[in-house]
Amino acid sequence: MKTMLTFPVRESWVLRETPPIYYATAPPPKTRVAVFGSFMGGYHVLQELLFGPLANRLTIVGVATDDPTQPFTHPSVRLWHYPHRREDELLVPRFATAQGLPVFTGRVKTPEFFEMFMDDWRPSLCLMATFGQKIPTPLINYPALGFYNFHHSGETWPSYPGPDPIAAMVRDGRKHLVLTIHRVTDVIDGGEFVARSHQVPIPPGINAIDMHRITWPQMGPFIRHAVGAMLPAAEAMPANAPLMLQDALVPYRIVSHREYPHRLAA
Repeated sequence: MKTMLTFPVRESWVLRETPPIYYATAPPPKTRVAVFGSFMGGYHVLQELLFGPLANRLTIVGVATDDPTQPFTHPSVRLWHYPHRREDELLVPRFATAQGLPVFTGRVKTPEFFEMFMDDWRPSLCLMATFGQKIPTPLINYPALGFYNFHHSGETWPSYPGPDPIAAMVRDGRKHLVLTIHRVTDVIDGGEFVARSHQVPIPPGINAIDMHRITWPQMGPFIRHAVGAMLPAAEAMPANAPLMLQDALVPYRIVSHREYPHRLAA
């Protein structure tokens, strides 16, 4: 009679891979951002988001911009009623098109735009800078991170709401203005204060067109800081988290040398 040798179960330390909470080599998803803007405001916000340090944290999914030839942009009461060039009106659509971005110049309160906004653009964050249409409530409430506007104002908020705040500040003899970011609500220029820029001197007798040319080229650092603070905290997760390996006790059994050797049971 042949004797089959067996051995008792022993414990051994082996390395077992623990699934990481995310793959260290995969960057966090970019935030989807839609921009509503024209002239210098829309241009400088777009330029900062596309080519500044925030570019690797977000994706511009669409641009809605003014067409001052249309009455729904209210050109007769906004900066467009001051002397300007056709190139000023086309600054944003030309720039956005050259960057390969979807551009919309029609009326936003239409089924056409609602479908594009909610099915194609699907923004998590919306930024508005010099835009001549009132945003419908469903669009205001859509982005998870909020809908925000850049507005020229006094140092306190709310102050100087409406389509031509620069003219009002000039009439009041104010010497400085700031660029305020506030939440967009159903009340025009009445949303919650978010941030303000440094003061910018107001030259005597200046109009909105020329003041925009002075103000916006200074706003790069302000845009970077304010918009960066709006992006999700999840993006701050460290990108260099190591792949975790931990020691784990697992039993093994050695069976007869005539069978499959060293079968492991984890």
